[in-house]
Amino acid sequence: MTHHKVDDHTHDNPVLFEVKDGLATIVLNRPERKNAIIGPLSDALAAAFAESSDRDDVGAVLLHGAGGGFCSGLDLTEYNADPPPTWIGTASSSFAAAHRAIAECPVPVVGALERFAINGGAGLALACDLLVAGEGAFLQVGEVRQGMPAAMNLAWLSGRHPLSVIHQITLPGRRFSGLDLHRLGIALDVVADDEVLDAARRLALEIAGFPGSAGRMMKEHTAGMVADAVTSADRIDRGAVLLAAAGQLRPART
Repeated sequence: MTHHKVDDHTHDNPVLFEVKDGLATIVLNRPERKNAIIGPLSDALAAAFAESSDRDDVGAVLLHGAGGGFCSGLDLTEYNADPPPTWIGTASSSFAAAHRAIAECPVPVVGALERFAINGGAGLALACDLLVAGEGAFLQVGEVRQGMPAAMNLAWLSGRHPLSVIHQITLPGRRFSGLDLHRLGIALDVVADDEVLDAARRLALEIAGFPGSAGRMMKEHTAGMVADAVTSADRIDRGAVLLAAAGQLRPART
């Protein structure tokens, strides 16, 4: 995969990727669309996480959005374009493949939740092993308001949180602030809105710098200790089945 500088906001690259000091930085790079998800972004995200997994010099991953926001979910304009985009037929499988690549990433993934993480974007935030959120940022799993399956959100929530938290996050479709996410055990740290990215980067670099690939080892050992018959990858596969059952994803606006 081509290594793009993370400050090179070239619109031709929906995901930027860089490795430095043991840290892989992956950037959702559609700031003009609030980093909304399209098929090519999902494909590039899967490729970036696959490369992060394959490299021995990566001790942690930092995931964030360009332009000071995380991800606003599926790009409704692109998904509902007429004529449909060329990638629409594979969009659901691409989206599931991106989440599977995250699930299979052997090193800790730190997310920087700036401003918003909505629906499909919330799923990417929930996929992170550790989340740093802004005080004024919010996460919203609002698919219930659109009559859509929250497949990937449920895949991540069900593997990490009790049913009471899952119901609170998914059933009303409400926004949850950074402080709410900390209270629910979803965010590790909550910081001032203008400090989110720096705080997340410091955390990710700290983990990447632990001796002997300790972050990788700890993640592997933890998975082995808490594993049941259903792994994170299995949950992603179950979510992919839900997406397939829903048919071609062309969500409506609420």
